[in-house]
Amino acid sequence: MPAETVRRPPLPLLTSLRFFAAAEVVAFHFVTTRPGGPEPSSGIVAGLASGGFAAVAFFFVLSGFILTYVHTGPDNTSPVDVPARRFWRLRFARLAPAYWVGLVLSLPILAMELQDGALPGWSLPTWQRIAGPLMVLAFVQAWWPPLAILWNMPAWSLSVEVLFYALFPWLARVTARVSPVALLIVSAAGILFTTWLRRDFLSPDGLFPEPRGDHLWQAYFPPLYLPHFLFGMALGRWYLRGASGRVSRHWLTVASLALVGLFAAASWLPWWTRSDAALMPLFALAILGGATPSPGRSLLAHPVLQRLGEASYGLYILHLPLRLWWDAAMLIVGLQLPEAGMFLFYFAFATIGSLVVLRTVETPLRRLIAGGAR
Repeated sequence: MPAETVRRPPLPLLTSLRFFAAAEVVAFHFVTTRPGGPEPSSGIVAGLASGGFAAVAFFFVLSGFILTYVHTGPDNTSPVDVPARRFWRLRFARLAPAYWVGLVLSLPILAMELQDGALPGWSLPTWQRIAGPLMVLAFVQAWWPPLAILWNMPAWSLSVEVLFYALFPWLARVTARVSPVALLIVSAAGILFTTWLRRDFLSPDGLFPEPRGDHLWQAYFPPLYLPHFLFGMALGRWYLRGASGRVSRHWLTVASLALVGLFAAASWLPWWTRSDAALMPLFALAILGGATPSPGRSLLAHPVLQRLGEASYGLYILHLPLRLWWDAAMLIVGLQLPEAGMFLFYFAFATIGSLVVLRTVETPLRRLIAGGAR
């Protein structure tokens, strides 16, 4: 039986952090998909824009923390506080609306991908042209890594999230009987192991690793990210078992500055300094610091940033489909801007688009699918 439902205070700073992580992914894809090639010259700006995969890893850890924080029962050691079917319905309501909008906006991309020879270097066997779109619709495309980025590239990570959600009710029961510190150690060891398994993908030449064909499984295969989710769950259990009183808001500041410094200096640092294993302690500090209540006001708790954080999933899943239509509009009007200016206008367009979709599509469909309950 699920534990009694408990309503915990919201975590506004973590909501805002989601927006900045999504913005990093947008910057990463803007650079890697721009005309002229995927690899920019080295330097501070290039390094700051190179953290797309790191931002996705942060989302996976944050997902484990938030679900544990929200759905753990009142005694902080109980399992998920909602029946499994209800939990899955709630998560589907969260994921599906913006995901569907992204697929509709990306239909021209799918048409080109399914047409042999339409895209340079892209060719799919017949069975993959048939099965691929169905796998994308079912959120399972990353389980066959050659199809992971079909139709809407960022959607591959939803295959990973769906794995997390499918296992969460069971994982919540298991981890409720395990010491949070022990779970932190085990999950951290798992991240070290998967970092070693993925070392060829994580340490390519250049700042902007777009996976080569022989590294697709290292980049996209969902089980490789399960330790990240468990690490987030362990942080959530540790926080709820009284660690919140020992956490400082300053941890968020320290972690944020360290992350910015690492990526700004990416041209001069070895690859492993930005690997998942190296970044996990900083992610932990940022999440725990961001979850810590404070009597003072914070810029990250501003209503505007809160709304942007709520729209961050839409920004993440829609930014490349919106880029397709943005580029088409720029071509039609013949507008040419410096690259930095073009990025700022495109980012504003994608952000506004995600806010519109949040208000007009995501929110009403979530309520309809979820049936009005938490």
